[in-house]
Amino acid sequence: MHKLGEVKSPEAVALISARLWKADIPHQVVTRAAEQDSFSEIWLVRESDAALAIEILNSPELDKKSTPTGVSPLVASLSYAKVTWFFLIVCLFVSILTAAGGNIELVALFTIVPLEIQGDRLYARSLAWVLDQGEYWRLFSPALIHFGGFHLVFNALWLWEFGRRIEQIDGKLRLLILVIGAGIAANLAQYFFSSPLFGGMSGVIYALLGYMVVIDKLSAKPKFLLPTGIVVFMLVWLALGFTQFTEWLGLGSIANAAHSVGLLSGVAIALLTKLLFRR
Repeated sequence: MHKLGEVKSPEAVALISARLWKADIPHQVVTRAAEQDSFSEIWLVRESDAALAIEILNSPELDKKSTPTGVSPLVASLSYAKVTWFFLIVCLFVSILTAAGGNIELVALFTIVPLEIQGDRLYARSLAWVLDQGEYWRLFSPALIHFGGFHLVFNALWLWEFGRRIEQIDGKLRLLILVIGAGIAANLAQYFFSSPLFGGMSGVIYALLGYMVVIDKLSAKPKFLLPTGIVVFMLVWLALGFTQFTEWLGLGSIANAAHSVGLLSGVAIALLTKLLFRR
């Protein structure tokens, strides 16, 4: 990672980021809190891009129509976080379709095995039946289900925070591998250790967390720069899931198997990535 500079104005940061992405220069914006004010640091993933980045920022011939000074970081993210936005939109769509998990008949379209209500009983097919029927998409689709608004918002915020970092720095393919691979592993773990009625992107989120932490720990120059407070909070929340704390808060039970296996999946993908790149 190479530090390009520091900027105080949020609009200036958004403009610079948009110009860099237009030139296909991967970078990361890190916001820091100072004593009197906050500022943002712009870090380039490749030090070799430094000269071109400076030339682009100083060029008077920039197409200002494509990078207006009023562009927000949220709008700018549409150019570099397409995969993250895709999963956010799909999760929102599924949540609206299933009435935030309230319509069990529609929820059953996305559960790991088909569910059917007969009277006051809930019946489920076997995983073998799903594989025999070729409904392989069910291995991942439970990650798209969210039960309640808080569940959706909580997971969406972390998916946005973690997903765009990885997509921005390591690319869309790496993020897709993490989301799909960890999602399937977390869903299978939750299915075997719990009931077939579960959902949420939290297993994937813990995979993204584990991936970033391990990659930075094994790198001479950390590139994700995830704040320690976020890592501690997520690990504490993981531990609290094994207690009655979430039920005391009225949040119901937590998918502990999905969280744990998701985290381990992210760690495993990070180790495999470092091994492959080292070779």
